[in-house]
Parts: sequence; structure tokens; C-alpha cells
Amino acid sequence: MDFQLRNPAETAGRLRTWLTDVRGLADVEVGNTAIPAGTGASNETVLFDATWSGPDGPDQHHLVARIAPTSYVVFPDDTFALQFHVMRALADASSVPMARMHWFEPDPSWFGAPFWIMDRVAGQIPSDTPPYASAGWLAEATPEQQHRAWVSGVRALAGVHSTPLADLGLPPGMLATPDDPLAAEIDRYERFLAWAEDDKPFGLARDALAWLRRNQPSAPAGAPALCWGDARLSNLIFQDFEVAAVLDWEMATVGDPLLDLGWWVFADETLTTGAGLGRLPGFPSRDETAALWRSATGRSTDNLDYFEVFAGLRFTVIMVRIGKLVVDMGFMPGTFPYDNLVSQGLHRVLSRV
Repeated sequence: MDFQLRNPAETAGRLRTWLTDVRGLADVEVGNTAIPAGTGASNETVLFDATWSGPDGPDQHHLVARIAPTSYVVFPDDTFALQFHVMRALADASSVPMARMHWFEPDPSWFGAPFWIMDRVAGQIPSDTPPYASAGWLAEATPEQQHRAWVSGVRALAGVHSTPLADLGLPPGMLATPDDPLAAEIDRYERFLAWAEDDKPFGLARDALAWLRRNQPSAPAGAPALCWGDARLSNLIFQDFEVAAVLDWEMATVGDPLLDLGWWVFADETLTTGAGLGRLPGFPSRDETAALWRSATGRSTDNLDYFEVFAGLRFTVIMVRIGKLVVDMGFMPGTFPYDNLVSQGLHRVLSRV
């Protein structure tokens, strides 16, 4: 499957018209439009600059438009509007570093799908490819700088979990709290797996689901909280090794925030030791990370092992879906959706419990 990138000039013209006709801005100019390669599976991304008249003269803005996918989708549920509203709520009502969210447009006639516009935050993002432990600005940093980046990320994570749900003011029904949020999340990923896998069941993922149901904690360690969902270093923008913005909220949910801490630990292990690399020397250990999060949230981490397995299962299911896309595009062999660093990581954590 091949994604056809939008024409930058045409896209700039549509954005200019929308800002003028729908938002009522005056003297709008749009330029420096760029559409990164690889966009389209989760959301399409358009980077652009815009100016419009303000009370003191022309205002210049560095912006991002995110357009809902129009072909291949990774997730079975449409969470596009949810992402915008959660990000805007956190930007308005919390101390979590967030990009400013400007507008949501539900009308698909402009780009073939709904879209939103937010500020573009300058900074550096740890890389998945190549893994941040092997090359790039974070690998080249001093241990002290690496430590600062990791600690800042964990504190941003704790800030999400410490924000009262009532403060978010989300539209009614947009982010529900089930009677048993963990059981509901397990059910959701079982449905996701059935949707993503081939006719032949994926044995490793099915085994992990069965283990999660058998070993589900009898009671949550605290009240449900907002969970980021995709809690990993490569979804953070850093400025001087401090988090400047938390990105990518398509997996946001309400539940036990150990969902996020387990994902944070699992993702780092997968991209470092799981990839045959050493962890960066400045990164705190798993136990030190758990202690830092406990101190920041006041919550227990007694069930962290369980949530690392759940992270492995959730990430593995997602990779089944993403893997089929990259196989269709000719980037990976046909076995990749079921045998990759993430599924290997799930096998490791499942064998430890």
C-alpha cells in the first residue's frame, strides 16, 4: 500500500482559505509548507507557517495540521477528536508541557477527513529508527544530560496522572470511566487483536491475554486517572534535555496509570537491551524510575510487572497492524508483523513472570 503525499502548494492554499473563511482571520498568508515522508497511517502531518493580522500588526505562527487518516488505519476505533480534546484540556488545565491547540475542524470536505491545527514546538525528539541508544543527540549527550531527559520525561508522565479528571472538562462521553477499567482495556485489545490478526490466531498474543486475565489484580492501587497510552521517549519534544511537549494521544484512556509506567519501561527495554544495545549510561534503572514515579504521584508500583506484560501485549497487537502495512509497502518480510523487537520483548517479559 502506498501513501500519496498531498501537494504542498495546494495544501497551503486550502489552509489559507480555511483560516480566512472559517476562522475569520484577516490578511492570511501560508508558507513553508512541508509534508514529512511516512505520514498517513496514524495521522497525516502538515508543517506550515502562517501570518494573519493581529491588534498590533501581523502575527507569525509556526503550526502543525494533523489530518485523520484516509486509507490505512492502525487502530480500529476512531480517536481523532479525542486526541485533540485531551491535548487541549491538558494544555489549559495542567502543568504537563503541551503544545497549544488552536482549532478542530470536523468537516471532511477540506482535506477528505477532519483535521486540527496546533502550535509547532521547537526541539529534539529521541529517535526510534535508529534507536536513540545507538545514535543521535541523546546518545551523544553526557550521562548527566541523559539523566535529566529521562527524569523530565517521568515527571511529565506523573503530571498526566496527577491531573484530576474533573479538571479536564472533556465533552460528555468522550472519555468514559468503566466500572472495571482494566478489564475493559483487556477486552478492547482482545477485540483489536481479532481485528488485526490473520485467520490463524497469534499464539503469543493469545497466551499473553490469557495470562493477563488469570492474573488481573484484584483491585486497582488507586482511583482511575488519565493515561497517555503511548508513553515513551520518542513521543516527547525536548529543549535543553527538558520536556517541552508531550505528543501522540491516540491511545489515551482512563484507568490505572501503571498502564503508562509499564509501557514506558517496556518501550525503553525493547529499544535498548532488546535491540542488542546497552541502555544509555545516564538513564536511571527500572527500580529508580519506579521510585521517582511513586514519589511524584503517591501511587504504588507493586503491580508494575503485570503492566509490563500488558504493555508488551498492547504494543505487540499494534505491531501486527503496523507490520502488515510495512510488509505491503515492501519494507519488511512477511513474518515481520508476528516476529519483531516488540513481540520478542513480550516473550521476554512473559517468561519472567
